[in-house]
Amino acid sequence: MAEQLDTVDFYYVDVDQSSDMAQQFGVQSIPTMILVKDGGEEVNRSVGFIPEEQVKEFAQS
Repeated sequence: MAEQLDTVDFYYVDVDQSSDMAQQFGVQSIPTMILVKDGGEEVNRSVGFIPEEQVKEFAQS
């Protein structure tokens, strides 16, 4: 998906290696996607598996 959307940056965080970041963002389930915009503000969140097309829609929301 990252190759298809050049206006969005995707980051993978291993919550076992970065438990402080998981706690900061309140991640309790895997997978969790968090959409962060303009200055680090969370604007959307998705928990659980979603198909690729929905990932694209989520990222562009």
